Amino acid sequence: MDFIKIRTRLRRIGYMLSEKGAGYTGKYLFLAGTYNNDLIRDILLTKLYPLFVFYPRYIEVEVTTRCDLKCKMCEHTYWKEQPRDMSFEQFKKVIDEFPKLAWVGTTGIGSSFLNKDYMRMLEYAKSKAIYVELFDPFHRLDEEMINRIVEKGLIDRLICSIDAAAKETYEKIRVGANFDKVIGNIKTLVETKRKYRTSFPELSFHYIISKDNYLEVPAFVELIHHLTGRDNIGIMFSHLLHSFEQIKDMVFELPPDIRQQTVSIAKKHGIKIIWGKNVREEKQLIYKCTEWTMPFIFVDGTVIPCCGGNEANRRDYQMQHSMGNIFEQPFEEIWSGKIKALRDAVHKGKCPAPCVDCPGYKKESV
Repeated sequence: MDFIKIRTRLRRIGYMLSEKGAGYTGKYLFLAGTYNNDLIRDILLTKLYPLFVFYPRYIEVEVTTRCDLKCKMCEHTYWKEQPRDMSFEQFKKVIDEFPKLAWVGTTGIGSSFLNKDYMRMLEYAKSKAIYVELFDPFHRLDEEMINRIVEKGLIDRLICSIDAAAKETYEKIRVGANFDKVIGNIKTLVETKRKYRTSFPELSFHYIISKDNYLEVPAFVELIHHLTGRDNIGIMFSHLLHSFEQIKDMVFELPPDIRQQTVSIAKKHGIKIIWGKNVREEKQLIYKCTEWTMPFIFVDGTVIPCCGGNEANRRDYQMQHSMGNIFEQPFEEIWSGKIKALRDAVHKGKCPAPCVDCPGYKKESV
C-alpha cells in the first residue's frame, strides 16, 4: 500500500473542503474517480459498458500551436505548418457545446500563454465553474501573470513540464528556455500562493525520461523537494510517448536501480510519484482503454478521441482519421457517430485507425 499517495489524497481533500467547499470537492472526487482511477474506470466503463457512458464532462482543448521553444523531443520542433491560435469566440463555442462540462485541459502542441486571449479563456471557463488544468514549461510566466492566476483562481492544477535537474541538461533539451527563469517562476508561484494563503493552483511536475536526462531523475526529486517543500501534489515520470524518426536516438527506459533510487528519495521526502501509462511494467490490453471519455480538440476544431496519438509527429494522419470538426458540426453528432463506433470497437478489443499510435495500451488487432 502506498501511504504517500493516500496521505497526499487526504491532504488534498482537506484543503479542497476548507478552501473550495463541499460542492467543488464532491465534483472533483467524482471526476477524478471516474476518469483517473483505473479500478473505478474498469468497473464502470469496461465491465458495465455502455451503462455508464455519458456525454463528456472532461475535454482537452488546444488553444494554440504557437511555440517559441525547440524542445528536442517535441513534434512541434519538426513541423512545417504555420502556427495558429484558437480565438476566444471559438474557445467559447467549444465550451458551450458541453453543457455539463466540469474539467478542461488547455494543453496542446504549443505554449498556451502565447495566445493573447488565453487569460480571457481561463476567465470564461472559471465563470462556468469548470476545473482547469494546464501542463506548461513555465518559461513564459512572469510575476504579474502568476499573481493574476493565483488571485483570481484561474487554474486549478498547474503541471510544470521540466525535464532535468541541472541547467546544462535542461537547456540542451528545452532549447530556447532559461533554466534559471523557470526555477524562479516556480519559486514565485509558491511564494504567491503563500501570500494569498491558498493551495491553488495545485502544483505538480512532469518529467519526460530520455537518454539525455535519465541519470538526473533521482536528483530531480531532491530539487522539487528543495523548491516546494510540501507545496506539490506529486511528480509524473513518463518515457517519450513515441519514437518518431527525429528523436528515436533519445528513447530510453529508466533502469530499475535508478527507478528504485527515485522511489526511495520520494518516500524520504513524502513526495508522490506517478509513473505514466507508458512507464508501467505491464500495459493493459486495449479493451480496457477508456481514454475516449476525454476527447481532444485541435486548434482548428478537429476532434480526435484522446491525446494518445499526439507527439508521434503524425499530425496529418491524426487529421485524416479524425472524428470530425467541432466548428463544422455539432459535437453531439460526432459523439454519437464516429466516437461511438470507435469506443464500441475498442471495447471489443479491436484497434481502430486513430489508435494505432497509442503508447499506453497493448493493441491486439488493427
